[in-house]
Amino acid sequence: MTATRLSTVNSSGHFRCLDIEGTGDAVVRLKQMGICSGRLLKVVQAGDPMVLLAVGTRIGVSRKLAECVLVEPVLPASVPMTQTSDQPVLCGAGSDV
Repeated sequence: MTATRLSTVNSSGHFRCLDIEGTGDAVVRLKQMGICSGRLLKVVQAGDPMVLLAVGTRIGVSRKLAECVLVEPVLPASVPMTQTSDQPVLCGAGSDV
C-alpha cells in the first residue's frame, strides 16, 4: 500500500495512521484524541473540515492539520467490525510526541 497525506484523501474509507509529522500544540492534540501511528481511522466525510472516526469518536480535522498525518488505505476485510471508545489510547501526549 502507498502512504499518502490525510489531507489528500477525497472520499470516505478506512486508513491506518503511519505517522504524524510536525510539532506544536495542534499535533499533540491530535495524538491526545487518538490519531497516532498504528491507529485505524475512518474518513466519514472528506473536505475541510474532514470528519474522522477514531477510537469510536467523531473528530473534525482541518485540511491544514490533516497535512501532518501520513496514512495508508486499509482493505475493508482487515477492519474490525466494531470500534469501541473503551479501547486504550496509547498515543504519547508529552513533549516528546
